Amino acid sequence: MIVDDLLKTITEEIADMVSTKTVIGEHIIVEGKTIIPVTKVCFGFGSGGGEGKKKAGEEGTGGGGGGGASIQPVAFLVVTPEDVQVFSIKGKGVLAQLTEIMPEMMEKCKSMMEEKNKEKTAETETN
Repeated sequence: MIVDDLLKTITEEIADMVSTKTVIGEHIIVEGKTIIPVTKVCFGFGSGGGEGKKKAGEEGTGGGGGGGASIQPVAFLVVTPEDVQVFSIKGKGVLAQLTEIMPEMMEKCKSMMEEKNKEKTAETETN
């Protein structure tokens, strides 16, 4: 593979990896609140190649490439019909922020479970 082909292959692979879903993650919905993770994505790559003669009359070629990626969570969005809140993972720290919203989220999860149990009970009684 010559250097041009190598560079083309590497850049095409990186382009396939980069999408809006890489930065803005898959959302989850809990009791009318949509939680969306946001990440910082860094990609890098390098390549090199050479052409020359190995011995008299023989042509030589060479090439190489490599790449790397880093994905780091930076924030999450909490979307409700009333507003949108951004919780940064940097600064205050994710644990402190989760501690602030966790009681409300746990209460909503608990009420969802209770509602599902009531539905199952009602379904069982009608069958």
